Amino acid sequence: MGFRLLFITLFFAVLNLLSAESDWRKAAELRRNSEYSQAEKLLKKYSSPARFDTLKTTEKIEFLRGLLELAHVKALQDDVSGSLALLNWAEGRSDEYQRSIACVKYAEILLDLGEFERAQGYLKNADEIIRKRVANEDTGIAIGQGSDTADTGAVWRGLRDQSDALKADIEAEAMKKKFGATYGNYVKLRRLQNLVKRSGTPRYLKEAQKVADEIIETDPASQFAAAAGYLKGEILASRLKESSPKKEIKEVKDYLNRFVKQQPDGLYRGEALMLLGKISLEIEWNAKDAEKYYSLALAWFRKAREKRDALSLYAAMNDDLKKQSAPTQKPTTLNQWKRIVYHDEDPLKLYNTANAPVWYVDDKEKNCIYVLGFLAFADGKYDNAKQYWEKILSLSPDIAAVDQRLPNVQSRLLQACRMNAMAFWPEEKAFLKQSGLRLKFLNSEYLILIEQFDEAIKGFEKLAKTSDIRQKALAYIGMLIAVDLTGRNGSKEKAEEFCNWILQQKRLSKEPIYARALLFGGQLKTSRNDMEKKAIPFFKRYIQQFPKGRDIRVVKYDLAKCYLKTGETAKAEVLYKDLSAKPDIYTKTLLKRISKYKNMGERR
Repeated sequence: MGFRLLFITLFFAVLNLLSAESDWRKAAELRRNSEYSQAEKLLKKYSSPARFDTLKTTEKIEFLRGLLELAHVKALQDDVSGSLALLNWAEGRSDEYQRSIACVKYAEILLDLGEFERAQGYLKNADEIIRKRVANEDTGIAIGQGSDTADTGAVWRGLRDQSDALKADIEAEAMKKKFGATYGNYVKLRRLQNLVKRSGTPRYLKEAQKVADEIIETDPASQFAAAAGYLKGEILASRLKESSPKKEIKEVKDYLNRFVKQQPDGLYRGEALMLLGKISLEIEWNAKDAEKYYSLALAWFRKAREKRDALSLYAAMNDDLKKQSAPTQKPTTLNQWKRIVYHDEDPLKLYNTANAPVWYVDDKEKNCIYVLGFLAFADGKYDNAKQYWEKILSLSPDIAAVDQRLPNVQSRLLQACRMNAMAFWPEEKAFLKQSGLRLKFLNSEYLILIEQFDEAIKGFEKLAKTSDIRQKALAYIGMLIAVDLTGRNGSKEKAEEFCNWILQQKRLSKEPIYARALLFGGQLKTSRNDMEKKAIPFFKRYIQQFPKGRDIRVVKYDLAKCYLKTGETAKAEVLYKDLSAKPDIYTKTLLKRISKYKNMGERR
């Protein structure tokens, strides 16, 4: 099938996902309720694929789904030959999307029949095809870009989600055999939680809630029941957006508040309070409520550290299960460049203050301190922010062990307190009059400082979706900084795209943010080998347009370095003479560089 035909097929498959409930979907619901005869009647028109190739492109996927659902119903009624005839035909499709659908459905049927190993084999075959098509976890859209066209990748991601849900079922059954039904369901709940976060399909949310309720009902005295109670709230919260109805936001917050009050000293209450704070801050942008909840959470974790008898509230675990569920991966580690690496929780592990090592409560307390410091900073209480952030090293032994002369998350936050600024200077944000908007920008700036670059990029991307050219430019500078700091392949080029967009906006040519773009434009060149000659025009324009700019000394210093590298020592000396009227680290370092280049020239 040609690319154009494949595109059309997938486009209409997306439309089918949004259309009214089809016969095969109704039949699937009947099958799940064991109403096989009624389901088979509804699917009768899919019993023969003889005319399949004559169908329109838009009809083939719908027919295939119906045929496979009929095969499922037949298999559950022990009509093996009838089911296999349909499945073998579907499995033989040459079209990759059709064949993937068939493999995933075959696995679902085998799972219902208890043939877990065979089901895994079919999912593996499907995943090999799906993996090639699903290149991006979210939308596949490049940073800073959007699209009004159909997202044909959605059907592939939907198929991936179906495959992952079936793998969760298979894994849960294996865990039930080894460690009991409660643990198997807990693992399934954690897998479904990841699916709900990634997928908008209501089915996974319903399934996750059902599994959580089953754990709570069948094993209420266990730690897993406490985990399920909290995870229900976390799953609901993961679907909230700023645009969510106030009623929906209130329902989630009410659930979490009830969970906390139900057993104030019980496990996961501190986590629930943190989640309430996160919703208040990142969904409602209510700094006052966020501070209230994070303060309560911090107090809860400090109490939990001193009083670890919450375990007495729950049934004991046997040694095998305790070993299996004990967390081993810390939430954060440092890479070879001493950058923070954030790790997702392992779905096989049970994370709480009683079951995890002490680093778990350290991390929770530290995260409360991070946010409370941020909220104090946002309120202009820089000394209060400093008092919070000075405690970071005591809760971060890995960072404390690093040479403190190297920049780290604490040193950056404390420097922000000294400068009363994070990623942007006050004059660059002066046009932002709305308090909520200022808080959103500051939050993304803060995410850069704590090295959550991808989250910062997402925040700035949202802020860039505006007709206000100054706001867009400010958000682009934020994305520029965050993208560059990721250090990924192509990050410099992507950062330059943002920079160049700003420099093309003549209306901004007298704005402080334009000056910053000129500075970054030059520095992005000098950060790569032998690009100094291309950096010079950016620095010269800055000096010409912003002779009293905040970064004028930095620019003159960087320009002098470029002149030295391009063999124009005399020009570098002129800049040194200009800078030396006010001796500082720039003049001291520049003088050493000039002397070094002169000595190199004499030796040649």
